[in-house]
Amino acid sequence: MKRALSFIAIFLLSCVTHAEVFRDGENVCFFGDSITHGGRFHSYIYDYYLTRFPERTIRFVNAGVSGDSAGGALGRLTEDVTVKKPTSIVFMFGMNDVGRGNYVATPDAARLDAQRRSLGVYQANMEKLVARVRSEAGEPRLVFITPSPFDQTAVNERKNNQPGCNDGLGRCAALVREIAEKNGGAVVDFHAPMTALNEKLQKRDSSFTIVGPDRVHPGAPGHLMMAWLFLKAQGAPSLVSKVVVNAMTCRADVSANVAVSDVAKKDGGVCQFTVLEQSLPFPVDPAALTILDLLPIEQDLNQEILAVTGLHSGGYELRIDGDLVGRYTADALAKGINLALNDAAPQVKQAQAVAKLNEARRLTETALRNYAAVRWFLKHRQVNPDDLSAVKAFSETKMAKAGYYEGKVPDYLNNWEKRGEVVDKMMALEQQAFTARKPVAHIYSVSPVP
Repeated sequence: MKRALSFIAIFLLSCVTHAEVFRDGENVCFFGDSITHGGRFHSYIYDYYLTRFPERTIRFVNAGVSGDSAGGALGRLTEDVTVKKPTSIVFMFGMNDVGRGNYVATPDAARLDAQRRSLGVYQANMEKLVARVRSEAGEPRLVFITPSPFDQTAVNERKNNQPGCNDGLGRCAALVREIAEKNGGAVVDFHAPMTALNEKLQKRDSSFTIVGPDRVHPGAPGHLMMAWLFLKAQGAPSLVSKVVVNAMTCRADVSANVAVSDVAKKDGGVCQFTVLEQSLPFPVDPAALTILDLLPIEQDLNQEILAVTGLHSGGYELRIDGDLVGRYTADALAKGINLALNDAAPQVKQAQAVAKLNEARRLTETALRNYAAVRWFLKHRQVNPDDLSAVKAFSETKMAKAGYYEGKVPDYLNNWEKRGEVVDKMMALEQQAFTARKPVAHIYSVSPVP
């Protein structure tokens, strides 16, 4: 945690914090490229909203397409965004706009000029995109995310570096801030904090990266960092609940975001009470856990505090609904323990079940994003994606036999007309998550270790 706290000033200074938490009834559209298409960071944000605000109905919509740019997004704005009637739109473009191929170790004048022109095109297309959104989408709230970094400083054996590319993305980030200010939008900075973390830790391990080995796409830890940065910029609350019970007086001295009842002493020095929280802890993807050692995510977003005072010195067992959750000293219990990441706690298990449903929803929605990617690919080749016979003829006679988009065309041909079934499945999973997140009462008991 000390290492994490040493980074916090850099990160929070980089985040513009006038973004607001999403309100009940919101329909939030995440509009971007492959980093959005994959859906991890906004799925983690959704995990937070599902568990922290179980009384709110908020829906997240994935409108990312792999390989897309701000210019390409103009062609799919209507069917991918405006028809979904978003109340908030979160923009994240730049990685495919910056012109990565123009960044080499010793760029000549032509490449330098191409870099500058790419930035100019990016700015123009972002401004067009925002203007159209404001005229066609009913004045949704606008949130702009600066591009996540291209890791040009990590050392690996792939020989895939493009020196200077991340500096170009930094210039994209500056343009994002200008556009947001002109349009009254909020800004969430991914670029500076993630770059700072890379550079800090690469001083100890030159191969470290918060991005992936391709230098572009973050893995699960990187996506959790992005979710943390987004939620911190929104001022998302850290508190799940706080309970302070006095075992001597049999009273709940503190009960924040929670109802505590039936506090009583039992035989054998047992202190028992019933807890009904108003939220669940934020479930963390096991694949992303390593980032918790580097950043204060638990401190900032996941505080489910239980304290029991008035105990005699010694060791104590905490049981919830009769099941052992942990053993603690009287001093530790008096100071307070955080249950938010304790896998033995039933509320953590419940939150994990909600996250599992949300992950199934994300994977189902990704199928729809794959269809959207194929439609984007076909339109750029002057093939009508709604004319399946024309798509079939193109795939058999003119289309390459290998490639990212080409590999998705057969599934599109087979299943596009059945996409309603995918939508129904996705909505059913979302509804199951809404149902599964309702907090339930638990009986806590604190007793001396036998």
